[in-house]
Amino acid sequence: MMALLEIELPVELQPPQKQIGQFIRRTQSICPECNRILPSTVFEREGKVFMTKTCPEHGETEELYFGSYDMYQKFATYWSDGKGTHAPNVPIESCACPANCGLCSNHLSHTGLANIIVTNRCDLTCWYCFFYVKKGLEGAYVYEPSLDQVREMVRALKAERPVPGNSLQITGGEPTLRPELPEIVRIIKEEGVDHIQLNTNGINLALNPNLAHTLRDNGLSNLYMSFDGVSPKTNPKNHWEAPYTIESCRKANLGVVLVPTVIKSINDHELGGILRFAQRNIDIVRAISYQPVSLTGRMKKQEREKYRITIPDCIERIEEQTNGEIPRDAWF
Repeated sequence: MMALLEIELPVELQPPQKQIGQFIRRTQSICPECNRILPSTVFEREGKVFMTKTCPEHGETEELYFGSYDMYQKFATYWSDGKGTHAPNVPIESCACPANCGLCSNHLSHTGLANIIVTNRCDLTCWYCFFYVKKGLEGAYVYEPSLDQVREMVRALKAERPVPGNSLQITGGEPTLRPELPEIVRIIKEEGVDHIQLNTNGINLALNPNLAHTLRDNGLSNLYMSFDGVSPKTNPKNHWEAPYTIESCRKANLGVVLVPTVIKSINDHELGGILRFAQRNIDIVRAISYQPVSLTGRMKKQEREKYRITIPDCIERIEEQTNGEIPRDAWF
């Protein structure tokens, strides 16, 4: 999170003045076409929270921000900026925050969970993913930091102040495609990171059960495993492999967090089913991280409205699909 300055904006960049609903606050956003940083207005209308911004070149964009104004108000009471950050390897004088800084001292939050990308290769081609190299694409750029570079990244994380980074996620791409993955885990542990989790589709751990043991022995804390549904239609990526992955982790005493990418009209009807699957494997499944899909880049408004789902929408579906066993009031 960054500090927002109260400044007088040029007329062409000021938020639209038309009546759009009950004003909540002003913040910053970007144009989905050109990525220009824009002032934006957050407002309530018909019990939902929206955001609007106007680009001088591409016009006005209005998006659903939070599916329930009541939940927005409730969650806002827990708002916290964190303790701030100073990253020694990010000199503020060379930054154009937030366009190129990564994490400069203008950001108000400290690092809660760092991500290190160890590859952009993947053994799947999920239609909603924006981060993989297409198989067979000649000349495709492959990003895979060396072991020394990984160690350097972790040391930069530990050097952050006032709160040194102490929780890290290995991600990609699909990290298990790197044969050096056990060594990467060992290096991160050697550098003093207490919590290490692996973001994965889990397929290679199903095919190679010993890998779970090796990763656990080298210091891995848990898997952060993609799991989009309980049927082949909603979860084609690893529906058949996931039970074997969980069994491999069970034998290795390696915890699993299930991670559904929730997409309206695609798998939002199976959120309760995912929860019941977790209950049946409660000895090894530590949590479920329901993640509403992030709609990035150019996409027609009709498509955005078809697929967009917000956190309150997920909460309401979970209440419905568990027959009220997990009510919306249980969330904070």
